[in-house]
Order: sequence, then C-alpha cells, then structure tokens
Amino acid sequence: MLLNRYRIRGFTLLELTAVIIILGIIAVIATSKYLSFSRDAHIAQIKGVAAQISKQNQLIHSKSVIDNIERLTGCSFQCADHPNWDVRVGQYFVDVSGTRVYVSLGYPLSPLSSGDAIGDNYREVFGLPETSFLFTVVPTNLGSVAIVPIEWQSKLSEIREGDFQCHVEYSAPTSVREYSVRTYTEDC
Repeated sequence: MLLNRYRIRGFTLLELTAVIIILGIIAVIATSKYLSFSRDAHIAQIKGVAAQISKQNQLIHSKSVIDNIERLTGCSFQCADHPNWDVRVGQYFVDVSGTRVYVSLGYPLSPLSSGDAIGDNYREVFGLPETSFLFTVVPTNLGSVAIVPIEWQSKLSEIREGDFQCHVEYSAPTSVREYSVRTYTEDC
C-alpha cells in the first residue's frame, strides 16, 4: 500500500511530442525573426555607407569649387605650380581634416586608382577601414568600385560578375559620366 502512494509518474510520449513540436515552432519563428533583423542590419549598413559617401562627396566638391579645380581632370607641365597639385601622386587634391583626397572633375577618384595613397586616403576620409570593408572593381558597371562589408569577402567574385548584391558602388566622374553612388541590397 505504501508503494502505490509514492509512485513516480513521468511524461507520456504524447506530452513529450507536443512539447517538442511547440519548441520547434518557436525555434522557426525566432530564427526567421533573427534572420530578418540580420538582413535589416546589413541593409542599414549599406545605406549608411552610401549616405556617408554622398555627404563627403558634396563636401569635397564644394572644396574643389573653392580651390577652383572642380573642372580639372589631369595635368600638363604647368600643374607643378598649382597649390592643389600633388607632384608625387600626379593628381589634384583637396584637404579634408588634414587628409588629401585626390579628385578629378571635383569629386574623389576611385579608391582603386593607381597609387596606394589614393585608396588609403579615401578609406580614411570616408571611414572605411580595411578591417571592415573591401574594394573591388565591378566591370559590369563600367568599372565602378564596389565597397563591400568584410563579411562578404567570400562573395567578391560574385559581386564582380553581378551575381551577388549587398554592397555600395562608387563611380568616379569622367568626361562622359557624372559620379554616382548606388546601393545594392538584394542579397543582404
């Protein structure tokens, strides 16, 4: 009689199955919410970088106008006397907080232009450290430069081919096109 009073009761198989199903449903909902937040964070990062580049480009263009170099693209022999001509780099520049940003037609040159100083200074002025962002050329968009968050470094070849889109593209101005800053967030 004493034995029956202290009988240990566990969960039935039906109860355990119901709990597992409920936990599975919660996990699916939580995962989809997490992935949505992650995607939203990537999109916000891309749009933030594009906004920063556009804002800095306007500042740089204004400085180019003040320095009277907004229409200049290259140089002949008389450039060595111009105060905004860097003889070592072979480009015009404007000063942004003590850093030279090299320009053509009043806007920054591509960060992948020849010479490390151009890309290094571009990174510094635009707040794009090597530990956070990579640059790659996008030949499908007339040689634009893709500014890619470091977490997508395994996707660089796909970005170059136009098969993966979670980056900012910067096109420096030329004699036939204006500069542009575009965001691509389809695959974020």
